[in-house]
Amino acid sequence: MLADLNRVDFANVQEQASWVCQCEESLVSRLEQSFKQTLQQQNSLEQWATWLDDVVTHVLQPYEASSHFSKAARQFLLKWSFYSSMVIRDLTLRSAASFGSFHLIRLLYDEYMFYLVEHRVAKANNKTAIAVMSEFSSLKCDSFSDTMTMSGDIPGTSSTVTGNLTWKLSPKD
Repeated sequence: MLADLNRVDFANVQEQASWVCQCEESLVSRLEQSFKQTLQQQNSLEQWATWLDDVVTHVLQPYEASSHFSKAARQFLLKWSFYSSMVIRDLTLRSAASFGSFHLIRLLYDEYMFYLVEHRVAKANNKTAIAVMSEFSSLKCDSFSDTMTMSGDIPGTSSTVTGNLTWKLSPKD
């Protein structure tokens, strides 16, 4: 697994992810090196859980006393997910033999990260985790509608399709 991970072009992954994530390059590099070191040591599941907890602590610590803690936590989850999907994509493109193992690990880590962050946000807001999640599910969104025009030839025929697709997102009642 480590050999496959070492073949990942992390500079390219960071370059592509930086536009979306705007992650601090030194932090991403430290996480990459720390992940590789932990993988090389063939740590137990409990040691990996501690590593993940340390990552969450390190990233969210500057926001602990801030009113922006929940937002920072959500942004961290989005960035973690996006960056890890870029790494999985690179493993896929390189036909890594350990892709399946990495994919399963990623699923596990994503779920555990969500759990950790959910509980940190709950603790910061003096609420239970279920109360925090129910707040997010009851958020109201603004109305939004858009129309997309499509046209094009249907392959293998002499027909052309033209049409509009309209969707509308309405506030929750």
